[in-house]
Amino acid sequence: MVSKLLALEAYPSLRDLDFRILRGVELNMRHHKWVPLENIAGFARVDVETASFRLGKLDNMSLVRRRSDIGYIGYQLTIHGYDALAIRALSKKGVIEAISTAQIGVGKDADVYVGVTPSGDEVAVKFNRIGGRTASRKAGYHGRVFQDKHHTSWLYVSRLIAKREHEALTLLSPIARVPRPIAWNRHVVVMEFINGTELADLRDTDLTREEADEILSKVLDEYLKIVHFGIVHSDMSEFNVVLTDEGEVLIIDWAQYVTTDKPESYELLRRDLTVLLNAFRRKWRVEREFEEVWPAFEEAWHESRGE
Repeated sequence: MVSKLLALEAYPSLRDLDFRILRGVELNMRHHKWVPLENIAGFARVDVETASFRLGKLDNMSLVRRRSDIGYIGYQLTIHGYDALAIRALSKKGVIEAISTAQIGVGKDADVYVGVTPSGDEVAVKFNRIGGRTASRKAGYHGRVFQDKHHTSWLYVSRLIAKREHEALTLLSPIARVPRPIAWNRHVVVMEFINGTELADLRDTDLTREEADEILSKVLDEYLKIVHFGIVHSDMSEFNVVLTDEGEVLIIDWAQYVTTDKPESYELLRRDLTVLLNAFRRKWRVEREFEEVWPAFEEAWHESRGE
């Protein structure tokens, strides 16, 4: 499913006042499910009539939503409004100058677009959609990542997911084949752009069994370095491995990582390897037994814990 980046369509017509209003809605959503009009006007330093008029325009652009059957007039930021705020911040910081409307990746939890830096370099711009579009998976993220939070909005969840992925890539990019991080803001992570194809998008006829076996070995070698470093992916699958145009592998989507000091990391690692081996067995008939692979990973897991 291709998702339009509506914020890009709206962006050229947005004024500084619109961004102040969007920011006012964002900040006040920490305290209100539906932010009162008066609060937004006060934050934006305009009268209520001006705020109402601009919010009407933003509502038409699908950047906010309005509700009036709650005893007052209130507003919420939409995922598209959150996109606009993140794009604005990354642009003002000189991280990106433009974003293509063509997607290079789409999944349950994120949309990825090609961006261009002020120096003309291409980058990958990943917009997290957890919570804003994919609330069904929030429970898993909450249970594993946000155990200290009693209440979380989708803005908070999306922002923390992006922050965690940026942290993981910062830690891992010097030692293993993962995307090099460049910046993050709110729910958006900017990283290096690498031409390649997800393994999930390859047909069974695109690789011979021998080629697939070689790729699996590369993935396992990279993952072993990562586990030895002290991190478990915890969502490893054919959807999270990219085969680059140069024939190398790239392990992506690190938002759900856990460190090996967590007790659950042991079983998550076993599951990661099982899912990965089953994918290669099912699609390319690569017969690599779990018992053959597991001892090296188990040893790396224990060593990373100082055991």
